[in-house]
Amino acid sequence: MITVDLRVQHLTVDELFEAAASEAVRVIAKDGTIYILEAADDFEREVAQPGQSERFMAFLAERAQETGGISLEEAIKRLDTEEQQAASEGIV
Repeated sequence: MITVDLRVQHLTVDELFEAAASEAVRVIAKDGTIYILEAADDFEREVAQPGQSERFMAFLAERAQETGGISLEEAIKRLDTEEQQAASEGIV
């Protein structure tokens, strides 16, 4: 990763893109904010696309409202019970 400090270096956006084409670029803005600039690959684009779909986001919002999950503690109790039952039946 290379670092470009815009407080002391003056690069165009095209120059930053050119640098990011070959490796990630750590960009320090004039106000000191740090950004990472890198080329997106096909996987990253596929990941970003569902977030732009109103239909998919509505699906996620609907799923978030669903109940019926169990707590971690309940899951552990159920596993312990199953293990004890299997042990008593000689399955383990």
